[in-house]
Order: sequence, then structure tokens, then C-alpha cells
Amino acid sequence: MPLVNHCSYEVFVTPILSGNKVNNRHKIESKAKLLWGKDLHVIPTAQAHCPQLENIFKKKWRDSLKGDLLEIGCGSGADLEIFSKLKEIKTITAIDLGENIEKLAGRYKERKDIDIRRGNALSLDFYGKKFDVIYSFGVFHHTSDPIKCISEAHRVLKKNGTIFLYLYSSHEDLLFKRMGIFLERIIMKFFGYIPYSIQNLICIILSPLCWAMFSLPSIILKLFGFETLSRKMPFYFGTHPFSIIGDLKDRLMSPINYRFSKLEMERILESINFSFIEVVKTSSGLYIFAKK
Repeated sequence: MPLVNHCSYEVFVTPILSGNKVNNRHKIESKAKLLWGKDLHVIPTAQAHCPQLENIFKKKWRDSLKGDLLEIGCGSGADLEIFSKLKEIKTITAIDLGENIEKLAGRYKERKDIDIRRGNALSLDFYGKKFDVIYSFGVFHHTSDPIKCISEAHRVLKKNGTIFLYLYSSHEDLLFKRMGIFLERIIMKFFGYIPYSIQNLICIILSPLCWAMFSLPSIILKLFGFETLSRKMPFYFGTHPFSIIGDLKDRLMSPINYRFSKLEMERILESINFSFIEVVKTSSGLYIFAKK
């Protein structure tokens, strides 16, 4: 079973990933370019994620969003659209690994203050101390080395610069979430042996099943006033039987999923020399604020 404990946090990789680190990184990035670069992020249908961090960190978020901003993993550009309207932000640099970047760059070609390019979170193509704020939502945990990604972000941050991240949680104390993670690992293992097109079809089939198992009970709990409990269910955000296809593909077709506990992430950030660290654990995952 390809579940590895490395520095105590959890990582699950698909069985196609074997051999040395260089080969694994190449396989992970090739799958990422296909899944996100050519599939999920080509059409701008995803909702913006940054309001989640704004809601959690409030004043820290408002005070930090100024100067030169780097978004690592800009996807289809939902968050970039919000950042592009903030007058306090002087320049925006947005990077992503896949082909989705080309269409997004064309959308902002008239904006001289916005630079959209291909880039890799594991090796940022910038000199040190360039950015005032770095934002990345749900990216680092799908790379071969999330800690290296965080270290690279630290390198290109200016002194007193701020980073905002979202990463998967290990959900070590939430039974329903742990059940979901267990199923996730089984399916990811199976997906490692079958073609991409079949993986995609299975996610379409699984969507109404997962919605009935998790989303629907969550909706019922919310109707009876148990909103806090309802949000602890996997896929609590599903609105109809086929509304979670994208989320299923994002998790199950990913070549790798790292998960961290709150304490583990705090220790990682400290080891990279971040300060003023705040890691907020919710039923959705880990929301992270830190300063250099």
C-alpha cells in the first residue's frame, strides 16, 4: 500500500509512481499538466477560493494584500480576477504548470501590471525577496515536495512579506473525513492502473453516489439546524448529484495527495523560518498565514 509517513505527515501516491525522485517528479508533473492544465482549468468555471482566506484572516488579509503579489497555481483565473481589481496591489505575477496559462494570459494582455506565465512551485523562476505577498490555494499538496514549495515561496518573499496558503488536512480527529480519505486512497490506487479516460468516466459515475452518501446527509443536517456538524461531512458543498465531479477529479485523479495536521504544518513553517504563524484547521482543510 503506497502510503508513506515522511516527517510524520501523510502522503498517498498512485502506484504508477515508483523509482527515483526525478522520475517521480516528472510523472507527477505530467499528470498534473493533463488533469489541471488541459482539463479542469481550461474552462473558467471554478469559483474563487481566496474569499475563504479573507473570511478566516480578515484584518491580516486586508492589511497584507498590497504591493507585489505572486499567485502560485492560478488555475482558470477566478482568484486572479479578484486580485486584479484591488487598487492596493501594485503588480500581479501569476504562474501555473499547464496549458491553461495561455488562454488566461490572453485575457489580461492589455494589463501591463499583470504578468501571467508558466512556472513550477518547486523551482520559482524569480530572484530572492521579490514579492510582498504570496497566495496559493490547493497546489503544494499535489506536488512531489510540498515543503520545497513552501521553502521556495519563503525565498522569493520580501522581508516582512506575507504568505497565505490552503493545504489538505489529515483530519485525524474527524471520523467521517477519515472515512472519505480511506476511500480516496483505495480509488487512487486503482486509478494508477487504468487510462485517464476511464478515470474520468468513473468520477462522473461516482458523483451522484458520493452526493447521496455525503452531500445529501449534510444538506439534511443543515436543514435541521446542525450546520456545524453538516460541514464536517465530505463534499458538504455538493448542491446536486453531478455538482462534485470536478472535486472528485481534483482529488481522485491527482497523482499525489499530501495531508498535514495543524501541528505538523506549524513545525514545518517554523523550520523554514517563517514567523507570526497562524494555521487555522477547519473541516475543509488547513488555512495558513505566516510572515517572513
